[in-house]
Amino acid sequence: MGVPINSFEGVFDFKLDAKFRVSVPSEWRPARGEALPLRLLNWQTYQVPVLKALTDEAFVAMVASIDDSDLPAGVKGQRKGLLYSRNTPVTINEQGKLLIPKKLAKEHGLDSGGAVHLYGRGTNFDIVSPRDYSAMQTAEEALLGDLYESVDFS
Repeated sequence: MGVPINSFEGVFDFKLDAKFRVSVPSEWRPARGEALPLRLLNWQTYQVPVLKALTDEAFVAMVASIDDSDLPAGVKGQRKGLLYSRNTPVTINEQGKLLIPKKLAKEHGLDSGGAVHLYGRGTNFDIVSPRDYSAMQTAEEALLGDLYESVDFS
């Protein structure tokens, strides 16, 4: 299994502008003259509140993982309904800016002119507020030992 075509990698610190837009790293931007549709999903990573930015393909894969599970049909419907109700379609425009709806930004502790932290996760990325940044750092640090033990470089 290789690296996804739209691979979001690294951790970046940016600021929201007055219109609640954040620039994304140049490596994450769409090709010149294009836009990249995403879905912002109210989510938790390592029990830390985040806005998870998913490509349409990554969102479809989440829905498919529910469909492919052994859950009863009613539970599958509920879980898929939660995914659809908790997401907001957005776009990274050709200038590399992502507009976070003001209400959603405020709910996640993001303020215009304030810091925002972007965590690449491969097929998606997490948008983390300054309020939750320390908790995310602590959660990731706690997992590093397991990562070091599980990866073989031979």
